[in-house]
Amino acid sequence: MKHTGGCHCGQVTFETDLEPMLIAQCNCQSCRTITGSFNLGAMYAVDEIKITGETDSYTYEGGSGYDNIASFCKNCHVRVTVHNTVMEGMIGIPLGTFKEAKSLSPKLEIWTSEKLGFLKTSDCIVESFEDSGIAERLGALLEAMDNR
Repeated sequence: MKHTGGCHCGQVTFETDLEPMLIAQCNCQSCRTITGSFNLGAMYAVDEIKITGETDSYTYEGGSGYDNIASFCKNCHVRVTVHNTVMEGMIGIPLGTFKEAKSLSPKLEIWTSEKLGFLKTSDCIVESFEDSGIAERLGALLEAMDNR
């Protein structure tokens, strides 16, 4: 299935012929602040997704203590990508920017220790981690890459 999407105004778009390697929900305070909500993101290798349009970037410390580099549309300021420096070569795409996000759901959630009380764990979640779950996420991404 081909996935497409982009920012609110349409000046930044993306497309890929692949399913995400991993879809995760992050509950950390840093993600809540930068998104204004909680974060759902789909992970791809950088060369698996084509992104067009001009963006600005912002570097910030994620809940894990590692830097994240977020890219935003220069016009509507929607966050369209995030690179976590510990996961070199990977790119996160916010689930809300997919045109057809209904078919996508997270299998993993991180920072449950910071999860908002009214959010319940969905039946789609297979693994939960109180912290960043970096080792487990890297393992899942490597396994997904082997299966491409």
